[in-house]
Amino acid sequence: MSLPPAATAAKVLVIDDDKDLRYSLRRALAGLGHQVLEADSGETGVALAKREQPDVILLDNRMGGMSGIETLQMLRGAQPQAMVILMTAFGTTQTAIEAMKFGAYDYVMKPFDQAKLIALVDKALGARRDLANAGKAGRSLVNPADYKEGIVGSSEPMQEVLKSIGQVAASEATVLITGESGTGKELVARCIHQHSLRAKGPFVAVNCAAIPENLIESELFGHEKGAFTGATNLKPGKFELCDGGTIFLDEIGDMSLPTQTKVLRAIQEGEIQRVGGTTTIKVSVRLVAATNKDLESMVASRQFREDLYYRLNVFRIRLPALRHRKTDIPLLVDYMLQRQSAAKKQRPKRLTTEALDALLAYDWPGNVRELENVVQRANVLAKGETILAKDLPPDVLSPRKAAPAAAPAAGTAPAATPEGVAPPAAAGLTGAYDAIYRQLRSGDGRDILATIELDMIRRAMEETRGNQLRSALILGINRSTLKKRLNEMREAGIKVFT
Repeated sequence: MSLPPAATAAKVLVIDDDKDLRYSLRRALAGLGHQVLEADSGETGVALAKREQPDVILLDNRMGGMSGIETLQMLRGAQPQAMVILMTAFGTTQTAIEAMKFGAYDYVMKPFDQAKLIALVDKALGARRDLANAGKAGRSLVNPADYKEGIVGSSEPMQEVLKSIGQVAASEATVLITGESGTGKELVARCIHQHSLRAKGPFVAVNCAAIPENLIESELFGHEKGAFTGATNLKPGKFELCDGGTIFLDEIGDMSLPTQTKVLRAIQEGEIQRVGGTTTIKVSVRLVAATNKDLESMVASRQFREDLYYRLNVFRIRLPALRHRKTDIPLLVDYMLQRQSAAKKQRPKRLTTEALDALLAYDWPGNVRELENVVQRANVLAKGETILAKDLPPDVLSPRKAAPAAAPAAGTAPAATPEGVAPPAAAGLTGAYDAIYRQLRSGDGRDILATIELDMIRRAMEETRGNQLRSALILGINRSTLKKRLNEMREAGIKVFT
């Protein structure tokens, strides 16, 4: 039988009470250059793992003494970085669930194809190398206590958002928050309320797009008993319940024209009238509205009332899309992982460089909401304390080629420039790099390199104090391209950053 070659020799521990199987696996693995250790019981295997620190462990599920699942749990404490592959002849639902629950890298059914098992060992070794490359966990990037409002970011666009919140919070001005779906508009609205003079009053959020047209008026303003079929009791509306506080009308661009008229009256006169009622009710409510639509175009096409638009647009906060503030992604991920681990009373996991690079390369059409879903999924799938690139969804790892960038929609911020450095167009820069290096290799491009590329890379590296990841973002290229350029410059004796 021909077996696939091992990518890198490593230490493999086989724990199985079947002597013949251990012999067969030892021959196959040793023939590929691996150092093979053997144990005939779970107890012996755990002791050997503590002493020898193997990279991969092949573990039988049914042995005398401790079972494979029990051994797996003990191995997690003895050698948490090892990739454990469970081998079982009894593929029950319980076994499959418990194997993954207690941190197995994978499990295989007996009898198995030895070539496929060897390939799985090689794959597990690749994951083990990713863990090693991740290094020891450094201190956290953020302290969740510093972000009680849930708004995380140090990029220039987000600093402008925070400044705007600070400017408007203490006033009574109506606020219009615009931005793409998933950018955190409700978080900003809550933050405005929490820092306002109405902070002790109620905060009521209403998603206008989620309420049927025939119910939204009743939902906002309430109704009298008998006002319509099914109105068996008097019901106060959201404006009434929010008296003394802040009402947040999300997706206000989806509100019908008749309802817009009544909202306008509530803002202007400070009073409402329940559906089916004849008396007006005074309310003191601060209004914060949000939309991902282009209200200006809707006003022009008479889909949105012009007078309401001007009432809402007293103070405007535009939230940037996540693709325009990618330097915030490491902070956001760290914050999300810490919050998720705190809820489970576990230590926060960390990402390998490859996993973080994949997150930074993705364009995030669903913005922060999509990022949070991806991080939560990876946190569940990750074995041990480190999230690998393979734990991320396929769409993030291999995104479809993006269409040519359109002009930012109304209510969105222009592309973020990390730390104030303006990035050139990614495609144009990459093309320029390729042209420069063609000339460099042909021996006539050193002047161009010195005057153009060297200056751009040096400025980016100095701005980020040698941080290659952030420098690549500024330059509009991926990290591997930047590393290649830096290596070629060093070989040419050119200093870039000291």
